[in-house]
Amino acid sequence: MNDRLIRKMETPDIDEVVDIWYEASIVAHNFIPKDFWDANRAVMKSKYMPMSEAYVFIDGEQILGFIALIDEYLAAIFVKPESQGKGIGSSLLSHIKNLRDHLQLKVYDKNKKSINFYRNKGFSVISESFDSDTGEHELIMEWVK
Repeated sequence: MNDRLIRKMETPDIDEVVDIWYEASIVAHNFIPKDFWDANRAVMKSKYMPMSEAYVFIDGEQILGFIALIDEYLAAIFVKPESQGKGIGSSLLSHIKNLRDHLQLKVYDKNKKSINFYRNKGFSVISESFDSDTGEHELIMEWVK
């Protein structure tokens, strides 16, 4: 287990990171049609990942998860479905909490597993919003150091 580390995402990591985002999104957001994730895969790769401050969780040579920030907005945290529940998401979140004093995020209100994860990590709901792209309601959550 000493081959595990968190490091800044590098350009060659983007394909693997987008694959993790895609696979985990389909599992976590089964209430959103798969077509939505298919349609957004290219823009994740070409726009969103390159513009974010992202960190990857590595075990040996393999990326098992990542976290992406835009300023104090937690834009993404995803772990390979088969690697979930092993502390990887917690490690990634702890890593960025050491880099920030304040974080905000949006999470679909139907994604109870993630809402509970964030609540257990000290986030609280501050408001609600509506994602017009998916037609889903979201919770806006915040953490302050």
